[in-house]
Amino acid sequence: MQRKAVALLAIKDASAFLKKEFQMGRKGTRKNDGTFVSESDYGSEKRIIRALRKAFPDDAILSEERGELRGKNEYRWILDPLDGTHNFLAGIPIFGILLALEKKGEIVMSFCVFPLANEVFTAQKSKGAFLNGKRIHVSGQTSLRGGMVLGDPHSGLPFNVIANDMRPFHAAGARFRLLGCGPFTLTRVALGTACAAVMRAGKAWDIAAPCLLVEEAGGKVTDFEGNRWSLEPQSLVATNGRMHLQALRMLA
Repeated sequence: MQRKAVALLAIKDASAFLKKEFQMGRKGTRKNDGTFVSESDYGSEKRIIRALRKAFPDDAILSEERGELRGKNEYRWILDPLDGTHNFLAGIPIFGILLALEKKGEIVMSFCVFPLANEVFTAQKSKGAFLNGKRIHVSGQTSLRGGMVLGDPHSGLPFNVIANDMRPFHAAGARFRLLGCGPFTLTRVALGTACAAVMRAGKAWDIAAPCLLVEEAGGKVTDFEGNRWSLEPQSLVATNGRMHLQALRMLA
């Protein structure tokens, strides 16, 4: 089977698992970085890694909980088996699974799955972005006024940092929301329901999948200085592209 087909089967299996876990009301523990982890994270991770290793034993895998599993070829999978664990544990249905495929240092394929929304986002380099098989595109909005800007209240950051990020957008007439799942906010930009999203302290497994999705949907993702995103830990702003300079000025 091709890598896309195997990946889709694996994350759909993990998605079904997380739906059941969510209904059972799991508990978690706090990690050293202030984020949470649960047995559901490990269960989702186990299912996906097992499927990828069985089909492609020579591919490397970088996963949030397991860390780096070395490979023998040019491919590496980058996995977050449960993004938005705090929401998940609190009974808030905004959480997902993120999986991206890297080839020779470039992200070439990505999957963002949100189980309780029944959303499966996919993207391939130079082939577009899709939601449940239908092509998606960023919005055509050119002004922040009246637009929706999303933020991510990262658990390791003081709230005033997020407030300072959002204040200029609010002053410019934008509406804003904090949803507790950074990659979820980026997928809303790709979908065209938000014109911009600000994501603080993103790591490789948070960034890889949704950033490719936004770009393939016609948007733009950079750090706060305007440099194209990378897999290094960083804070990001994603927009529909038309108002990217406006957004960067808000964050300067």
